[in-house]
Amino acid sequence: MNSPGKRAASPDAAIDEATVITDGADEPSLARAMIQVHRADAPSVARNNARAAALGGQRLRAKFWIRVLGLIQRQQAGKVMPPRGLGNSLPSLPASNSTEG
Repeated sequence: MNSPGKRAASPDAAIDEATVITDGADEPSLARAMIQVHRADAPSVARNNARAAALGGQRLRAKFWIRVLGLIQRQQAGKVMPPRGLGNSLPSLPASNSTEG
């Protein structure tokens, strides 16, 4: 029994999905492009894409995005990042010598 709003998956759907994945951008170049475009948000974007594919029943596409996510995380881990708070901090203001009251 099919629920309303859902179609039965055709055997061609998996073939079409595999074709799209293999004919599209390769994983390393996609990971690099995502880092350039999304910067620190690249892992979140890839993770959300993987989640959406999994929830949509697109197993191959979900696995593709998980591999891309792994590449993004490895590339970002290899870069030396300044400790948090350094480089983004505002210059400190001199303390006020006036007494109010």
